[in-house]
Amino acid sequence: MKKLLMAATAAAVLMAGTPAFAANTDSDTFDINASVAKTCTMENIGDIQLGTVNVNTNAGSTALFINDVASSSTNSFYVSCNDTNSMTISSANAGRLTTSTPLTGADAGFKNTINYSLAADNYRNGGVLQQPGFRRSALFGLVQLNNGASRGALHRQVKFDALVDPLNNLDARPVAGTYTDTVTVTVTAS
Repeated sequence: MKKLLMAATAAAVLMAGTPAFAANTDSDTFDINASVAKTCTMENIGDIQLGTVNVNTNAGSTALFINDVASSSTNSFYVSCNDTNSMTISSANAGRLTTSTPLTGADAGFKNTINYSLAADNYRNGGVLQQPGFRRSALFGLVQLNNGASRGALHRQVKFDALVDPLNNLDARPVAGTYTDTVTVTVTAS
């Protein structure tokens, strides 16, 4: 009996030290989440100086009409958008450079505006016809080009090219003066 009691005690001690038959590993999963807000940013855009716009100084029926192309560009500046975006370009004077020189007392056929064109360079892939901008002509008025057209995320240098074309200014002769316009460029994540 003593042997039986010892065996029962030994078995109890062994059972107490042996864990139950349970799984020896366990796992679970969890997600890590973050978000990035849509944003667009542009560096400062420099002014465009077209210089002196040449007019025909020869006497005759075409005297004083603009007779040479005047063109210039802004500095290159970064445009960065981390989502689909669009660029809109607007002119305070609807694509016209204006002067404060009055037309009072001037003969018919003079104007105090100069039609011009403006286009982004390198905002979109492709040539000038794919870029946002506008063209102002005496014949067609203000024509918007790809203004507000959507494109994918970007980070690149862009510039603007301005052009005074004699063919878009055949409506009248510009009076002498300093001509200006203010252009607003907006890049919007969509």
